Amino acid sequence: MTQLPLDQNQDVTQQETHRLTTLFPCPDFVKNATHERTHATDNLPRHVYADQVNKLYPCHTAPATWLSALFFADKRANFKPKQAAEISERIHSSAKYFGILGLVTELEEKVAAAATDDLNTRGDEDFAIVWVGENGVKERHWPLRNATEVKFAAEHFSKYRDEFVFEDRRKIAEKILEKSAAYAADINEHVHTLSLTAGAGACAASVAGAMLRDRAVLAARLDSAAAGEMRKLAEIVESNPEKAREHDTRIKIAAAVDAFDRTTRLNKLYDAGGLPRPEEVLFAVTEKAARDFLTNNVETTTGNVYALEDLEKLAVDQVREWLGDDFADAVTAGGVYLDRDKLAAIVPTLDRGMAAMLDRLMQENKIAAVAQTKQADSLLPLEKLFELAQAAS
Repeated sequence: MTQLPLDQNQDVTQQETHRLTTLFPCPDFVKNATHERTHATDNLPRHVYADQVNKLYPCHTAPATWLSALFFADKRANFKPKQAAEISERIHSSAKYFGILGLVTELEEKVAAAATDDLNTRGDEDFAIVWVGENGVKERHWPLRNATEVKFAAEHFSKYRDEFVFEDRRKIAEKILEKSAAYAADINEHVHTLSLTAGAGACAASVAGAMLRDRAVLAARLDSAAAGEMRKLAEIVESNPEKAREHDTRIKIAAAVDAFDRTTRLNKLYDAGGLPRPEEVLFAVTEKAARDFLTNNVETTTGNVYALEDLEKLAVDQVREWLGDDFADAVTAGGVYLDRDKLAAIVPTLDRGMAAMLDRLMQENKIAAVAQTKQADSLLPLEKLFELAQAAS
C-alpha cells in the first residue's frame, strides 16, 4: 500500500506540498527559494537532516528548515514520541541557527490549532475510540483523518488492545481497518492483529470447544460456578456447531470469554503466559489465510484437497499412464513438467471417475490430501473457503 509523503523530498508530485502551503502560506524567503534550497540533493550529508536515520526533513538552508518544520508538524503522529522529540529538537536547532526559530514556532502553533479545530468539527466515525463516560461526557481519541493517523492508531491498538473489553476493541479494530483501506495506510505489520480482533475469520467447533474447556479447567478453583458455565457453553458449541455459524453468535462467544477472562483474571496470562485471547482462537483463520489457501490448494470432485506443490511433484510419465494423454497434455508445459496454473484450472473440473483415479495416483506416491470437504460440517463459519483452510491448519 502507498503512504502519504512524510517530507518535501518524498512528495514527488507536490500534491501534499500544495495542500500544506495552501493551509499555511509560505513566507517570501521560502516562496522565492529555488528547489535546491528547499529540498535535499543526493549528496547532502546525513547530519543536516532532522531525521538522520531515515534522511527526512532536510535543514541545510532556512527555506528547507521552514518547509521541513511544516511537514513534520503535520506528520508528527507517524513517529514514536522519543523519535519525534529528537526530530523536533534538530529542526529547532537549525531554525535558531538561521534566525527563523520564531517563525517555526509560530508555524507549529498554527498547525496544532488547525488540527484541534478540525477535530472538533469531525464526526464520531473519524475517531477510533468513542465512548461516553459515567459523567455523560463523550470522549474521542485516536483520530483517523489520514494515513499517518491511521498508522498511529494501529500501532497503539496493538500495544493497548487489552485495555478494552472485546466488544469495544472489536469496533475499534473495524474502524482502523476501514480507514486503512480508505487512506491506503501502511499498517501491514498490524493487519493480522486487527483482523483477528475485528472478527474477520473462523475456527473449527472442536477448537472453540477445547478453548472453552481449557478456560473452565484453569478457573475451576477461582470460580467454580463460572467454570461450569464455560463447560456448558463448550458442550453447546461442540454438539450443535450450526448454532455458531452466524457471525454475530461467534462475536457473542468471544465477548463472553473475554468477560470470563477478566472476571477470573485469566487475561493476565495473555502473551507471555501462553493463553490465547478469545479472538485468537475463534477467528484464527482470517480472510487472508483463506485467500492464501485458495491460491495454494485445489479441490477435487471426490472431496479431497491437494496442495498444488504436491501435485507438481508427480512425474509426467506417471500422470500420462494413470490419467491418459489428454489430461497429461492439458496440465503440462510442453509435455516436460506439470504446470501449476494448469493444474489449478483443470483438476477441479475432473469428473468423479478421473478424480478417483487421481486420488489413487496420489496414494501410490504416498502424498496425502491436506483436507477433505466432508469435514466441513464441524466448522463454525459458513464460507467453504474458511472451512478448507481450517481443516488444513
